Amino acid sequence: MTHPKKPEVFVTRKLPAPVEARMQELFSVELNRDDRPLTRDELAAAMSRADVLVPTLTDQIDKALIEKAGPRLS
Repeated sequence: MTHPKKPEVFVTRKLPAPVEARMQELFSVELNRDDRPLTRDELAAAMSRADVLVPTLTDQIDKALIEKAGPRLS
């Protein structure tokens, strides 16, 4: 029996430990372990490879950045 691939989730900033733990159970999660604001290029790179983006209020996401998102995120 094959298991379906878990969605790739990118989390831009630190979340409460129980939330991160549960997300890691359900998804293939990439965390911003440094918990620092990402540069525009870093955010664009994350968006190009993720199925789901979990941003915070401090992330500067505009139309131009959304248009650069990978096909899985669009």
